[in-house]
Amino acid sequence: MSALAQQIAEAILNHQPLPVFPEGLTLANGYELQSEVASLVSPNGFAGIKAGVTSEQLQAIFGIDHALLGRLYRHGHFESGATLPFIEKQLIECEIGIIVDAQGQPVSAGPALEFAFAAFSMPTDATAPNLTAGNVAADKFLTGEQHPWRESYDDITIRFYRNDELINEAPITESLGGPAKAVTWIIQEAGRYNIEIPDNTLLMTGACGQVIPAAPGTYRADYGDLGEINFTISE
Repeated sequence: MSALAQQIAEAILNHQPLPVFPEGLTLANGYELQSEVASLVSPNGFAGIKAGVTSEQLQAIFGIDHALLGRLYRHGHFESGATLPFIEKQLIECEIGIIVDAQGQPVSAGPALEFAFAAFSMPTDATAPNLTAGNVAADKFLTGEQHPWRESYDDITIRFYRNDELINEAPITESLGGPAKAVTWIIQEAGRYNIEIPDNTLLMTGACGQVIPAAPGTYRADYGDLGEINFTISE
C-alpha cells in the first residue's frame, strides 16, 4: 500500500488526478490508506476532521448510506481576509466549524468554509473506499471567529456571496441533521476507524446548500450572529 499512498499524496499536493486504484478496496482499506496518505501530505499534523459526502444524492452516487471522514491538513488552514490562488476544479463548501475537547464534547462553533479538490483518473475509480483513501477531497479550509457552544443553531442561515452576488443560501442545520447530531456522528465514526481526537480539534460537518466552483473573485459568507468571513481568489 505504501507505493500507492505515495502516489495519492503526490497527486493531492499537486492538484492532479488521483492514480488508478486497484480493484476491490474496502472502506476499511480506504481509511488505512488515508492515514498514510494524510501523513505524507501533512507531516506537520492535522487541525481536525471533516465530514464529506453528506448529501443523500452524493451518497447514492458513491453507493453508500452515510457520510465519510477526512483529515484537515494543518498547513491548509486560512483565516478570514486571506487571498487564495485560483485552482481549476476546486470547489467551495459552506460549513460550520466546531471545536471539541479531548472527550469529544463541543466547546464552540463558528463560520467555516472548505476548499475541496478531487479528480479521479478513471470514472470507475469514483468509489467510496477510493475517495476515502484520497482523504475525501480535503485541500484547504478557512475559519472565522468561534463562539461558545449553544444548544440550538436552528435560527442560523448561511448566505454566501461572490462579488456581492448571492450564490448560496442554506440553513446551518442542513448537513448531518445539524451541529449537535453531526458532532455525535463524527466522534463515533472517528472511533470506529481509529482517527484520533485530541483536545481542541476542529470538526467540519459538511456542505450546507450548493457546492460552489472556486472561481476568481471576492467572497463573503454571512452567518448571522455567528459573524462573517471573507476571502479573495486571485486570477
